[in-house]
Amino acid sequence: MSALFEQFVLESRELLEAAGAALLRLERDPTDTAAINDLFRALHTLKGATALFDMAPFTRMVHAGEDALMAVRDGHAAMTGDLADRLLELLDTGAAWVDGLELSQSLPDDADARARAQEAGVRAALGGPAEDMDGVTPAGFAWVDDLPEADRAKAAGRTVTAIAYDPAEDCFFAGDDPLDLCRRIPDLLLLRIESAGAWPALTDLDPYRCALRFRALSGAPKDELTRLFRGVPDQVALATVAIPARSAEPLPVATPPVRLATAMLREQARILGLPGGDEERAARRAAVLRVTRNILAAEGRDAEGTALDQAADGPTDGLIRCLESLADGPAEAPVPVAAPAAPAGPARRALRVDAERMDRLMALVAELVVAKGSLPHLAREAQEGRSADALAQGIKEAHGRIDSIVGDLQDAVLRLRLLPLSRVFDPLPRLVRDTARRLGKPVELHLSGGETEADKDILDILGEPLLHLVRNGLDHGVETPERRRAAGKPEVAALRVQAFQDSGGVVVEVSDDGVGIDAEAVRRKAVAAGALTAEQAAALTEAEALRLIFLPGLSTSATVSDLSGRGVGMDAVRGAVEQAGGRVEVASTPGVGTRFRLVLPLTMMVTRLVTVETAGALYGFPVTLVTGMQRVPRGAIRRMKRAESVVVQDAVVPLLRLRRLLNLPEDERERSGEAVLLVDLGGQPVALVVDAFRERAEVVLKPMTGLLARLRGYAGTAVLGDGRLLLALNLRELL
Repeated sequence: MSALFEQFVLESRELLEAAGAALLRLERDPTDTAAINDLFRALHTLKGATALFDMAPFTRMVHAGEDALMAVRDGHAAMTGDLADRLLELLDTGAAWVDGLELSQSLPDDADARARAQEAGVRAALGGPAEDMDGVTPAGFAWVDDLPEADRAKAAGRTVTAIAYDPAEDCFFAGDDPLDLCRRIPDLLLLRIESAGAWPALTDLDPYRCALRFRALSGAPKDELTRLFRGVPDQVALATVAIPARSAEPLPVATPPVRLATAMLREQARILGLPGGDEERAARRAAVLRVTRNILAAEGRDAEGTALDQAADGPTDGLIRCLESLADGPAEAPVPVAAPAAPAGPARRALRVDAERMDRLMALVAELVVAKGSLPHLAREAQEGRSADALAQGIKEAHGRIDSIVGDLQDAVLRLRLLPLSRVFDPLPRLVRDTARRLGKPVELHLSGGETEADKDILDILGEPLLHLVRNGLDHGVETPERRRAAGKPEVAALRVQAFQDSGGVVVEVSDDGVGIDAEAVRRKAVAAGALTAEQAAALTEAEALRLIFLPGLSTSATVSDLSGRGVGMDAVRGAVEQAGGRVEVASTPGVGTRFRLVLPLTMMVTRLVTVETAGALYGFPVTLVTGMQRVPRGAIRRMKRAESVVVQDAVVPLLRLRRLLNLPEDERERSGEAVLLVDLGGQPVALVVDAFRERAEVVLKPMTGLLARLRGYAGTAVLGDGRLLLALNLRELL
């Protein structure tokens, strides 16, 4: 795949995403001129890109979308839900084609038929006939039907734009040049110049009055030609017409068209023969040789470059004859046969980086190179026996400089990976729109905080939880319009997704103003599923009961649909978020609504841990889970059989000992108090007894491999700066 084609695939995806977002805005507010302009701009750019790579079905399909938007903008049609459905389907087809282009670099075999079907669907949504209009010519353009077969041949089987241009007689005095305007018609297929009326006698002919009219056919879209003729809108008429394909009857054999390479080589021979001074001729000769070599290389005729090199050393006449012979041969250019596409390798991961961040990274690398240069000097001084104190001072200074640069370098690299959360927010409006229409529930989506940045890996993990939460909110949370009216709520429900940074991490909240979650119903479901006994369920607080919805296989829905009801969505949400080192919180009020809160680290590349020591080993816990550290007197610990608890901020918190969780020997030493780490496991506070607190650390975690990968209580390992090994614990798995 060429670099240009890779750029086309990447930009086409962005244009389709931008078009989809603008279309949803336009559907919500048909008077939003900014939305229709953004949509026009995206489709027009995409159409130009597809035309550049000669993808006629793709170009035709996008052009049909442009025509529909023009009808909406001009007030000839309304942006209805049906039209929006058709246009979104058109964009989905384009997105599928772009994905296929990345793999095979070609459109599917049925691309032309699908493009025609999309065009017919859009036309039907506009209120016009859904079938193709081949052979039907708009009123006032009967001259198209009267064209000779030879003139119609160039446009046979195509939908083109017919142009009827009747310049004003005094157009020259207005600064217009009708012929030059017609020369600038893009994709010009036919141009006929006729007399506007009977020619007067030669003595009465006024050379300052225009007596001509112009008729043309163009493969360019109607809106592009409208812009071209915007200076003379009262003198031109445009219409989209379909030229029927030629019949199967054999036609006279036409002279084969002149190949582009042949025409270019002949033009180089003509340029070489132009008059001029010696300096001008030399410059022209060098340019002609360069262009000719490029043409031969593009044609695969590099072997003929030897004759060109020999003629280049001779007189100009000989070089001209050589160019003419190159233009005449080969006698029959072989028809290029498309080679089968090579099997595509794995998709390349692309990440666009802000230029300023890259510049900062390069500047830090330059500083690091300078700082590194001091180390050989210190090594030489150590060999020469420099005093220990002076050498230590030099090493400290070098370490300080390098440590500072490495810290800045680490921050710069992390920021290269930071992307706005709008990347995962962008698909949500389409999801909400389609799902709400399908369920018959009018819903308005409110997005905020899309500019909040997080690591690319966090965004990759966040996509699926957001999908589940939004779909569950639409299916379970939001009521039908009838129930909302009966409850005194607005008929249009509100679904909010917002993001912000907090305490060095990222928080994403998904909330709705729907029916809420009935904690008692969740208890009954959990008991019926065998997750806990009736006595255990009754002892749960309201918040603890709500968290039961994250249990695998537990669903509050009475029916199973393709949207929800299988009890796997919320479990998947919790698993994905905890995999990223975050946590999920839920709060709900029956009849008012529900709010889910996802708390995630800013990046997964570097993990921030609170380290503790137990039984002589170091262990780490994610900072996002730790709510506090304190010394608790032994007398403050309450015991009931083997269970222990402690009062923290007027709340009884279960107390666990890390030695017991890890099956380590008990500490027999007498202590006046215990070092207690307070953690939050998804709304459930837990106090954890450790031997001693250590410093916080930012580490790069390596996952457990081999047989150790089965130890689910361990999240990974890290090596600290002093060489010691740190084990990161997954406390939920340990419990």
